[in-house]
Amino acid sequence: MPSRVTLADVAAAAAVSAQTVSRVLNDHPSVRPETRRRVLSAVRSLGYEPNLAARSLAAGSSGAVGILLTTDLSHGMTSTFAALARAVREQGGQFVLATADSVRRSSIEAALAHLRGYRVKATVVLTQRANVLSVLASQRDPGPVVTVISGQHDSEVFPTVSINQVEGARLATRHLLEGGRRRLLHVSGDLSWQDASERLAAYQDACLQAGVPDRWLSTGSWTGEGGARVARRLLEDGLPEGVFAGNDDIALGICHELLAAGVRIPDDVAVVGFDDVPQARWATPSLSSVFQDFDALGRAALAAALRLVEDRQPRHEVLTPQLVVRDSSATRS
Repeated sequence: MPSRVTLADVAAAAAVSAQTVSRVLNDHPSVRPETRRRVLSAVRSLGYEPNLAARSLAAGSSGAVGILLTTDLSHGMTSTFAALARAVREQGGQFVLATADSVRRSSIEAALAHLRGYRVKATVVLTQRANVLSVLASQRDPGPVVTVISGQHDSEVFPTVSINQVEGARLATRHLLEGGRRRLLHVSGDLSWQDASERLAAYQDACLQAGVPDRWLSTGSWTGEGGARVARRLLEDGLPEGVFAGNDDIALGICHELLAAGVRIPDDVAVVGFDDVPQARWATPSLSSVFQDFDALGRAALAAALRLVEDRQPRHEVLTPQLVVRDSSATRS
């Protein structure tokens, strides 16, 4: 296996010092044009690739944005990560990715240390669990950090960027109530996630305000299979008039089982999901859902991180979701 081409190899090929090669690569104005051409020719012919980690150690900062992923790549987090990475590239920057197990403190700390080793200028943490915030707060010098997490958190150290889960759940619940559905059921996802607990609490509050029972079940997951299991249970125990599902996968699993059993949607049971995944529009019947703008969320996270680098003033930002009404929750005639 061929060895990696080093700075010294380039210097030898161009008959200059290693310091001169470094100046050329950093576009230093003191290098003569002829020398610059000779060094760049050697770089191309040898296929030299600079050691960015070593360069960042020497410079004090790599100029890259660190992204710490401490959650599974669900639809929301996949979309947010993609938007964040795209926004970094559009600004001509680079990012360094680290992953961690959100339930293991040592894993989070190791990932943060990895990013510090690359001297990132700021870190964006993508997480679904509030315990990650306490780990961040315990670090001696985590640097500028922005957290993408559901809910509003009163941290004076770390700004958070989120989508208002409470408002989204209220929109879904009130829509079912306004459609004449009084026997409701919320089927939640994994309640260890901040998203799930906030949606459940908002659903319960909306039911309380309307004077209707706040019946709910948890799938313990975010899968269509989890939704299907709940639907099979409902077919035995009795159907509600309206279902607010914790996400679209759960909602689609519920719809699949109910329709297969001859239940009419929305005539017998209205169903509303959350996230507005691409499949929601094309399901039969098309699925009503709460739309979250994950592209805007990723871009807002980068903007918050760059602001923090400039003035180190944490600012919390909460985006507003929208309800998209489709056939699965049409008003009864």
